[in-house]
Amino acid sequence: MAKILVIGAAGQIGSELTMALRRRYGNDNVVAGVHSKRPREELLRSGPHVSCDCLDVRQLRAIVQVCRIERIYHLAAILSAAGEANPHLAWDVNMNGLYNVLEVARQRGCSVFAPSSIAAFGPSTPADNTPQDTIQRPNTMYGLTNVWSY
Repeated sequence: MAKILVIGAAGQIGSELTMALRRRYGNDNVVAGVHSKRPREELLRSGPHVSCDCLDVRQLRAIVQVCRIERIYHLAAILSAAGEANPHLAWDVNMNGLYNVLEVARQRGCSVFAPSSIAAFGPSTPADNTPQDTIQRPNTMYGLTNVWSY
């Protein structure tokens, strides 16, 4: 069974995804990577968790090696409001954090799932029947980093 690491496991999507992956692949096969946000008790009790900062490449490498990770779901990000308040942090986490995850995955032979967001399109993109080929005009730091990194 492949071992999975969810980086950003305490976030809104990460917490739901971690629990769904644990139901599907078994609690012990899904490691919750948490950083500054305290995870829900259910997540902490249901399976393994580690302190995981996507900006610390040495820590990432060690987690992947020690936990024998084969697949990484990278959901850590600085979202719109916090990104506008601190654009340098948003750039660092959203861009350099992704780079670190991809580099560790390359070195260790892991697959990576790193989703983007509708923020990459901006408010001028049609919300309904969005064309497959459409112009991206993000208007937040979060949206900009989504376009640049994906």
